[in-house]
Amino acid sequence: MAFVEVSFAGRVFQLENRNDMDLVARQIAGGSYEPPLPMLMMAALVRAEGIFVDVGANTGVYTVMAGAIAPDRSIIAFEPLPPVVEILKRNILANGLAERVRLIEVALSERAGTATLHLPDPGHGLVETSASLEPDFQPAHSVCAVRVERLDDIGITDQIGVIKVDIEGHEHAFLRGARDTILRDRPIIFAEVVGPAKRAAIGAFLHSVDYMDFRLRPDMAIHDGAVMFDNAAWNHALVPRERLPDFKAACDSCNLTLLRRFQLT
Repeated sequence: MAFVEVSFAGRVFQLENRNDMDLVARQIAGGSYEPPLPMLMMAALVRAEGIFVDVGANTGVYTVMAGAIAPDRSIIAFEPLPPVVEILKRNILANGLAERVRLIEVALSERAGTATLHLPDPGHGLVETSASLEPDFQPAHSVCAVRVERLDDIGITDQIGVIKVDIEGHEHAFLRGARDTILRDRPIIFAEVVGPAKRAAIGAFLHSVDYMDFRLRPDMAIHDGAVMFDNAAWNHALVPRERLPDFKAACDSCNLTLLRRFQLT
C-alpha cells in the first residue's frame, strides 16, 4: 500500500508509506508517535492566530496534519534533503494542500550560504529522519551540500502562530537565525532537544527573548528553568511568557499537567 490513512482528532489524512519505509507515518497511523507532541502541537495551533511553520518537515507528517486540523491556515515547510522532499511533495498533493503549503527546499540556520548535511548509514532501509548539519550529531555515512538560510531572511510577512523545529541538534542555530521573527510574532515553538543538542545555547537564547521551556512527557509539561535533556521527553515547548495562558489551555485540552520544578538551596 502506497499510502496509509490516518484518523486524528476527528480528521482524516493520507501519508505515503511505500514498502513500509516511513516509520513516522506508521507510528502516527498507529497513534504511538512521540506523545504528547502531535496532539499538543495541534491544540496550540487551533488556539493561536497565524500560520504554521514546519522546520525540518521531512516527509510532511506535521505539515499534512496541520493542513487537516487547521483548514483555514497557510503552512510553510522547510526541507533540504532531495529524496525526502519528493515524498513530502507527494504527501502535499495527496491531501489537496498544494495551494496552502509553501515548500522551501533549504535548511534553516544562523547564516546564509551552503552547508554540509551529514547523513547516517542508510542500512536501516527506512526514510531518513536523522540527517544533521551538526558534524558531531552522530557518525556520518555520507554528506551532501545544501543551501542554508536564516528564517529572518525568508521574508515571511504573515504572522506565525506555531513553529515546529526538528533538525537533529541544530535547533540552537535555527533560533539565532530566527530571532527577529520570534520577537515580532511570539510564536509557540515545539523543538526537539536530544542528547547532543546545545542546551546551554538554547537556554541563553530563550532567556534573551523572554521564553519559557517546557519538556514534554506523555502526561505532563515540566518547566525546570534550565533546558534539560530528558530521555522520556525529547520534545520541548518553547513558550513566550505572555502566552503561558494559551499554552496552559492547550495542555488542559490534552490532559497534560503543567509542573514547575523548584530546587531548594
